[in-house]
Amino acid sequence: GISMIGTVLGVTVQYTEFCGFEDFERHSVPRLKDIGLNSPFSHSVPCMENTKLYEIAIQGFSMSQYDDVSSFNVYKAVHMVAHALHNILHCDSGLCQKYNVQPWEVSCPYGHRKLMTGQHKCCFDCMACPAATFPNKTSYTFSESETCNKRAELYLPWGASLTTALLIYLGVTLFLTLGTAVIFLFNLSTPVVKSAGGKTCLLMLASLTVASCSTLCHFSRPSHTGCLLKQPLFIISFTVCLACATVRSFQVYRALYLTM
Repeated sequence: GISMIGTVLGVTVQYTEFCGFEDFERHSVPRLKDIGLNSPFSHSVPCMENTKLYEIAIQGFSMSQYDDVSSFNVYKAVHMVAHALHNILHCDSGLCQKYNVQPWEVSCPYGHRKLMTGQHKCCFDCMACPAATFPNKTSYTFSESETCNKRAELYLPWGASLTTALLIYLGVTLFLTLGTAVIFLFNLSTPVVKSAGGKTCLLMLASLTVASCSTLCHFSRPSHTGCLLKQPLFIISFTVCLACATVRSFQVYRALYLTM
């Protein structure tokens, strides 16, 4: 059923000449046989610092069926991992400054992001983050930077000149709105107020007052309560005002239509 899975790509290992191994075998192994297994270990034979390799060689291990190419690929893989650990653990001349490796230490350096280059999570390239982009922290980085700057906070403080001007404008608006509401309330039974809408006008003025007061939530540093209240207060109150205006317009139109 392999034909049902679609196109299959095979990868072959490129041939690499394994230089020096045959010369080592030709010169070192006969010398090890002459020394003998029971003889004390000698460092005179090149590349025989490993005791297990020494024992294998002097026992006459045949190299005729040894796959040099595959062994060299294994050697390259082990060599790559060894050098990676050497760099991560900060090793020098057999002495390492670190002995524990955390998972994030083998990832991309700070100021970079992962760009997947295959189907597996382990296959990625490290790309420098663009300038002024935000990581999953409370700061942002410059391009390829390893340091962070705090995000700038822009809001209207209470003592700013623009805040004072807006508060004065809000005060005038509230004074006119509440003053009109008081006048309508004391003259609610008069023909003029009734013709203007009566209690509907009071509801309109009250909703405009609430909509105006919602601007107080936009001053100073945003708080959780202010963020929850500023949008609903304005939207709901202004919607009520528009609904009252629509109802009153319909009443005036009906009144004019009946008088014609």
